[in-house]
Amino acid sequence: MSHTDVSAMLSSLGIGTHNLPKILVTDPQAKKLEAKPGDVIEIEREDFGKSYKHYRYVVEK
Repeated sequence: MSHTDVSAMLSSLGIGTHNLPKILVTDPQAKKLEAKPGDVIEIEREDFGKSYKHYRYVVEK
């Protein structure tokens, strides 16, 4: 996600990046996306025909 998108999402939810679940930079999906520490990854999942968005904050350790 771009920094602008992250800022908008965080302010709409009223949270900071420290409130997001973490994902390690060494995670296979983070590697596939070439994520760097400090990035926010948007994950879209579908369940029973509904789409849900989840966000993860990329950390080194």
